[in-house]
Amino acid sequence: MKEQAPGTLMSAEMAEQPQVLNRLATRYADIAGRIRSALAGTGRPAGVAFLARGSSDNAALLGRYAVELRTGVPTCLIAPSVLTAYGRTPTGFHGWVVLALSQSGRTPEIIDSAQRLRRAGATIIAITNDASSELAAAADLAVALDAGPERAVPATKTVTAQLLGILAVVAGIGDGPELVGELDRLADRAAEVLADTASVDSAATMLARHRRLAVVARGLLYPAAKETALKLQETTGAMAHGFSTADFRHGPIAVCGPDAPAVLLAGSGPADHDTRELVSVLRERGADSIVAGSAASDPVRWPVADGATDCLLATIRGQQLALAVCRELGIDPDHPLGLNKVTLTH
Repeated sequence: MKEQAPGTLMSAEMAEQPQVLNRLATRYADIAGRIRSALAGTGRPAGVAFLARGSSDNAALLGRYAVELRTGVPTCLIAPSVLTAYGRTPTGFHGWVVLALSQSGRTPEIIDSAQRLRRAGATIIAITNDASSELAAAADLAVALDAGPERAVPATKTVTAQLLGILAVVAGIGDGPELVGELDRLADRAAEVLADTASVDSAATMLARHRRLAVVARGLLYPAAKETALKLQETTGAMAHGFSTADFRHGPIAVCGPDAPAVLLAGSGPADHDTRELVSVLRERGADSIVAGSAASDPVRWPVADGATDCLLATIRGQQLALAVCRELGIDPDHPLGLNKVTLTH
């Protein structure tokens, strides 16, 4: 049997994202409607919480921003260990909606925590790629991502599907401003990003020389910074860390210098100018930086879009960057050392 080239699986699954996102975009209104119907008669949620690990936790971060921007109701990220490792019985969740995220739907602590929170009065909405999974069965309502099988260890198409799925669910929870527009153009924009690899390859050449780096963004792009850092960590083994631009200025910027560059993600939203201003600050520290964004002057670009769509496109750029750095280093990202596709934390 012919041996596959390094990154074959990851690259192929990344290439499926326009089709996956298009299928989900056509279901967006239906998903929002199902959520709206399921919550009818319960009134405004007392709060919305997210239950997740890994890449799903980064997707949940976008959900947190989306809930706060669209509804204004309290929101939080639940610490599963409080319920599992520490054995704390959850209380006070009557009237709350909990979004439980797991690409496989098989992570034991997410399933267990969802069951406990449901018994505590929460309405559980599962977002998973497997409609027949244990997590889907443990929920009041399940949203299937329909992304197809994912075999590479780094999650790609399931992550961007989660991001869009979360936005669809949040659209059904509140009645505030819509956070994703021009859904009919999303697949084309994703395809445009995937087709453009030259600028990413150039950036990867510089980043491959370093084992420490920061990935920085703010607001709706912060989840993409966290996810890009995770992709670089798990595929290349680099000490990559994702930061909010605001938090980065409060101290972590000190890690950047001649031996530690930064990747800055900046779209066209109200928080993105602050991120671009870091270029000059980092230059004063002797640190290289790469700006990936939607401005014409950005070295690594994606198409101009709204803030929530920016997050999806930036996440794809982050996947490309991780894959390109792996190729520079001769690493196979499909099978990172010591990692499994499904991490069965309890």
